Amino acid sequence: MKFFKYIFALYLLMTASTGFAQDEPKKDEKKIQEIVTVEAEAKVAKKDADGNEIADTLPAPPASVSEILKRAVNFVKVETPKYTKANGVTTGSKAEFTASFIYKPKELNPEADVQGTFTMHVSVEAKEGKYRYTISKMTHIAKNPDFTGGDIYSEVPKCGSMKLPGDLWKHLRSEALKDAATISSDLKAFMKKPSTDPINPDEW
Repeated sequence: MKFFKYIFALYLLMTASTGFAQDEPKKDEKKIQEIVTVEAEAKVAKKDADGNEIADTLPAPPASVSEILKRAVNFVKVETPKYTKANGVTTGSKAEFTASFIYKPKELNPEADVQGTFTMHVSVEAKEGKYRYTISKMTHIAKNPDFTGGDIYSEVPKCGSMKLPGDLWKHLRSEALKDAATISSDLKAFMKKPSTDPINPDEW
């Protein structure tokens, strides 16, 4: 009798633990995110009635939300040979777009037909004196759909590990993250420029 009570208690314990496991929240989507401080905007020199400059000891005000957003919008608009930008949108104090990088294996005879693109979603949210950029939804899309890896953070690629072995899938993930780092670097350098700077170097 004690044996059956033990089995029943064990069954209840396992059922309870399974129930708790199902109620656990899902993990957040993997993403690259950083908050960057924007240097204060240059102050306009004040002058007296005689035209003499008045000394101003107050610190320069932080970059405004509108100024930071304008810089972000300019970044979305500016073209680069490194990657393409599409689906540019501005809502409230946020600018976002989709970036696409062309990927070609360096090997002459790659073990899988993985040539294609890495795409990722980029958003820039503006606040007074700072902005937060987020790079998410990083995806591998092969020209040959049979070798598309999908979400680069997935343990197993979309097409399966038989077509994309573990080592190759790790390599693709590494390449995608390098591309994301390129966007991060470009964005942070661009956001240091005033919004009044021409977007196109040929503009004047």
